Amino acid sequence: MTLEQSTPSYFFSQPHTFASCVVDSVKYAWQIPSSIESYWEEIINLNPSLHRIGENIWAEEGAVIEEGSQIEGFLIIGRGSTIKKNTILRGYNIIGRDVLIGNFVEIKNTLIYDGVQLPHLSYVGDSVLGYYSHLGAGVKVSNFKAWGDEINITFDDRKISTGLEKLGAIVGDKADIGCNSVLYPATHIGRGSVVYPLCGVRGVLDSDTVLRPDGTHSPIKR
Repeated sequence: MTLEQSTPSYFFSQPHTFASCVVDSVKYAWQIPSSIESYWEEIINLNPSLHRIGENIWAEEGAVIEEGSQIEGFLIIGRGSTIKKNTILRGYNIIGRDVLIGNFVEIKNTLIYDGVQLPHLSYVGDSVLGYYSHLGAGVKVSNFKAWGDEINITFDDRKISTGLEKLGAIVGDKADIGCNSVLYPATHIGRGSVVYPLCGVRGVLDSDTVLRPDGTHSPIKR
């Protein structure tokens, strides 16, 4: 994956129901999480199906936020989506339709496309999860380097500086991340790729690729 490939259209085939103005505003997919807050008011104004149901919560009819979940920041959630109890959401989070979040999941400043499954024991910070992607139990998306250094991304053709101290993962449509894997800051996973359980993932992984715990990877034949 090259830098010029790393556009939203490389990772996401579906337009986002609520956050199209954010996705359309950036050149590279990794710029989305840090842009959400700036477009928050515009997102609300562009989506009349959203209704304010709490101080900082906007939802479509049919969304479920279970008692015992904790919303500490700002939230948009679509119909058919469920946030289970013992789940924490911080910062600015946009959750699409037919999404499952929790139990025991923490999310911060993340754009989640429709159909995502994030069922239990995970942390996801400053990230984008594409259409019908799935994170297995215990997956952690790290968004901060140990010493707080600026986050860089190494693509196949060059290394770039993001200017950000916090950036999690960009996970493409229908990608599947195996249980107890860790995605290090600025990891990019292409559409339809599979990460085996217990992997530590750093850098970029092309679409339709399988990654194994020993670091080897190969194309998926479909």
